[in-house]
Amino acid sequence: MKQLIYIFILSSSFQSLLAQVQPIPLASTKEAPKKELAVDSQDVKYIPLFGSKKIVDEQILKSKEFFAQCEQNFKDRAEASKFFAERGWEYLSEGLLDTATYRFNLSFLLDQNNVEAYWGLGSISYQRKNYEESAKLLRKGLALAPENPTLMIDVATVQLACFKEQKKCDDIDDALMLLDKSLKIDSTNANGWLKYAIAEFQLEHYDKAWEYFHKCRILDITFLDMNFLQELIAKKEDPLGVFK
Repeated sequence: MKQLIYIFILSSSFQSLLAQVQPIPLASTKEAPKKELAVDSQDVKYIPLFGSKKIVDEQILKSKEFFAQCEQNFKDRAEASKFFAERGWEYLSEGLLDTATYRFNLSFLLDQNNVEAYWGLGSISYQRKNYEESAKLLRKGLALAPENPTLMIDVATVQLACFKEQKKCDDIDDALMLLDKSLKIDSTNANGWLKYAIAEFQLEHYDKAWEYFHKCRILDITFLDMNFLQELIAKKEDPLGVFK
């Protein structure tokens, strides 16, 4: 899967933590501003998971021809679902959020156990700053892949954004638990250490924030974010004296 190939582009540049214009990037998405044609926002195609179970059931009944075509062109529905999820990630990477939403919805329609469908839709909701919806969608994916460290980091990232915005999904203790678990699975994930530093910063644990920021630096310097670094230095000087 995209491990994600977008990680560097995403995590190396986000707005300052205290006065962000854009949310902290997820590991699974990248910002690529690109205009797409306006769509009907009430069209269920562009609503994550088609909006409700009732509408999903209606879509299934209406999609017999679509299913038949997929079965002709793919080994099974799971393979077709994977195909549409991949297209969803491609459109998402280009900033075409509505088009990506429709592709992930089709992926979900074909296989409601496809983690990628929930992950992609959660990432789109996050980019739209609908943090509560994003958290719900990503957690649906995490329920299907409970040991995926990258997805854990994305869920934690959403919760950090919620914490900052004082939303209902702002359980920062759970975010810390997810980050800790993800890094126990993969301690070389520089993005995880960066998000851990941000979490500790939000809790005003500046020594810990510096510790984890330096872990990120040692693992992969390209993940370092200068805006966050400035915020951190403003609160506490670098104990190691690397950054002035």
